[in-house]
Amino acid sequence: MNSIEPSFDRYTSGTLRDRVFAALRSAGVNPQAFKPAELREADHFHTGGLQATSFVANSLELGAGTRVLDVGAGLGGPARCFAMRGALVTGVDITAEFVDLARELDANCALDRSITMLRRPGHDTGLADASFDAAVLMHVGMNLADKPSVFAEVWRLLRPGAVFGIYDLMGTNNLSYPMPWAERAEASFVESAADYAGALADAGFAVTGQVERTVEVLEVLEVLEQMRGALTAGFDPLATPLVLREDGPAAMANLSAAITSRQLVPRLMLASKPGDRPA
Repeated sequence: MNSIEPSFDRYTSGTLRDRVFAALRSAGVNPQAFKPAELREADHFHTGGLQATSFVANSLELGAGTRVLDVGAGLGGPARCFAMRGALVTGVDITAEFVDLARELDANCALDRSITMLRRPGHDTGLADASFDAAVLMHVGMNLADKPSVFAEVWRLLRPGAVFGIYDLMGTNNLSYPMPWAERAEASFVESAADYAGALADAGFAVTGQVERTVEVLEVLEVLEQMRGALTAGFDPLATPLVLREDGPAAMANLSAAITSRQLVPRLMLASKPGDRPA
């Protein structure tokens, strides 16, 4: 832990592996050997879930041989999706429970040769200069007190012409808590799109586009709420993120209200590192 990144204790439970494996078994999936698609929404801990992950991958044109850096990779759901497209992914995260489980899940779905998971902070990865073609940061910024330091590290790691996609909730930090990423305002660092753009420019990036995802996210949240309320024999144990804590229902209700009122806007911001990008 350091002064640049706030405590991520909210994401540490000591029971996550047991919960993920139990959910897989309940869905009829063997935790020791499965296909990434069989995890469905369970480890896509960002608004819009798997649909949003695919949108990010398409927007950044991630494909065969693309060297991708995933900052704040969590359980590795997006990394596995990228790897299934042929990308070579390095994920960094400071939550030991996430990194350990991500490595195990990668091995159990035979993607451990395409994905490297490291327990490193986003501002100090220890990785080589200009070693990536693309980078993603997905719903991590709300936990980052010092985004400029992370953006500067990503700039160092990307080759000239590479792309950086940030998919975050942008807006105001004056929200009703808990939220999925924080129990209180003091642990939350939501910022505006203008703040992100300014920090990216200061790091040397050129912002090339922004895409709002409010409509798509609200549709997914509505489906998840319907499934959460229908605790029947047909309830899918892999339909919702398993990272959510005991306050998950309240946090999700607050999140949905904030997006509906546009206090929070799910937004993909695209940036590039100046230089020629090979065809």
